Amino acid sequence: MNGSSRTTRGAVFGSAGLLVGVALLSGCGSGDEGGSKDSDKAGSSDSAQAQSPAEAVQATNKKTTQAETAKIAMTVTTSGGQAQGKKVTGDGVMDLQDGTSKLTLDQGPNTIEQRVVDQVLYQKLPKKAAEQLPDGKTWMKVDLGELQTRGGANKGLNDPAGSLAYTKSLSEKNVEKLGTEKVGGTKTTHYRVRLDLAKMAKGDAAQQKKLREQLGDDVPMELWIDDKGMTRRQEIELRVQPSGAEGGKKQKVKTVVELSDFGTEVDVQPPPSGKTADMTDQAAKGAKQSS
Repeated sequence: MNGSSRTTRGAVFGSAGLLVGVALLSGCGSGDEGGSKDSDKAGSSDSAQAQSPAEAVQATNKKTTQAETAKIAMTVTTSGGQAQGKKVTGDGVMDLQDGTSKLTLDQGPNTIEQRVVDQVLYQKLPKKAAEQLPDGKTWMKVDLGELQTRGGANKGLNDPAGSLAYTKSLSEKNVEKLGTEKVGGTKTTHYRVRLDLAKMAKGDAAQQKKLREQLGDDVPMELWIDDKGMTRRQEIELRVQPSGAEGGKKQKVKTVVELSDFGTEVDVQPPPSGKTADMTDQAAKGAKQSS
């Protein structure tokens, strides 16, 4: 079973950058209810022009999640160590409020179907990797909530309320306006944001120390926000320790997420339980090795 553990664990963490990207953008409207979408859209372009950089970034969390759903395109590029030059691309749909999503991920000749339902990640692996799953299963699943509880996930990055929602309390010194660009044909304003790990840890000294050891003193993030205040592109670069590479060189994982077609239909169901192998234990062990 050792070979199986290595293969399936690699499948989980091969898409770790994708999970970070999804988490940062999904479900981050908690505690920010009120107001209709129509009323927020009315006059939003004018108000966006009058906002300071920090105000624009603070407001994009609410405005984006109020769109409820969107199409999503992602690119994850890894550099450093044996992962130099590895690239994963994905596209699909996502519920911006609760994180439900369905993506098709491509890495070279391999394709993975990924779903997130009720904070549980499901992946249908390529044929060779799926052969390592127990009892002829074709899908694997990881309970992301359980993974976080067991210390196998970065709370500040994988908890949507502690990541992009943090932008609501940014100060001017944390945000820099870089200019204007078009994303998918839509005019946007480009911002650089630095997430403060002390605030992301929410007073938890041990968590703050762990985040700094893994990621450095802060986490740079870039946002492209349209004239209605909605996020069109997000880019984040993390330095992470590869699973099973204790003392090895950290890798850079750059994740770019683009949103379009807001309001698109999202209907995602978990795969049949009889075809699914629970790999949460293996994922937790692998994540701890990388911390």
